[in-house]
Amino acid sequence: MIKKREEKRVDFRKLLLCKCGQEMHPGFTQDVSQHGIGIQTVQYPSLNHKVRIALAVGQDSIFLEGEIRWARESSDQHEVKPREIGIYIRKPPADYLRLVAECCDNAKPRPLYEPLK
Repeated sequence: MIKKREEKRVDFRKLLLCKCGQEMHPGFTQDVSQHGIGIQTVQYPSLNHKVRIALAVGQDSIFLEGEIRWARESSDQHEVKPREIGIYIRKPPADYLRLVAECCDNAKPRPLYEPLK
């Protein structure tokens, strides 16, 4: 049984390309954490497959290598719907860790009472 991620997940929506084997498909991020990324794609890779991801951030791209840990199946196999996939990133690059830290900083809840300006 795979242990659940203990790191905080932060919502993050960006375009990406996901490559598994020789197939490459577009997708979107759902959330990020220090060692994981949740994505949506129409790709149907199997669990534990290695994937490469190119994540578009501004004018640059962040390149990640990971392993598929979970996938949520569509209830209708004949319908083309995005599949939700959780990817474990064993050795996240520094630029990805900076992105996650920025997302965490921006995701902090606003105080209940803010002074008027």
